[in-house]
Amino acid sequence: IAMLTSFDEFDDVIARANSLPQGLAAYVFTNSLKRAHMTADALKTGIVCVNTLQAATTEMPFGGVKHSGFGREGGSHSIQDYLDTKFINIVM
Repeated sequence: IAMLTSFDEFDDVIARANSLPQGLAAYVFTNSLKRAHMTADALKTGIVCVNTLQAATTEMPFGGVKHSGFGREGGSHSIQDYLDTKFINIVM
């Protein structure tokens, strides 16, 4: 399902997008780099694609938030759930 919408106020469209119970991916199309960064930072999704439809590559973590899942698959982030990190500081 793809929802396309026009908007007048940035904060209003972000609030509408973030009110959805799903949060796997969001797609933003803009010619403004500033708007791209603002939107990517504000959206509550696991993936944000700007001016592209490619949401996943092997090297990158894949996963969502809210009802779209917990955790990540792929990339170096996916192994973190299986590791127990230990810090050892020895002074002699």
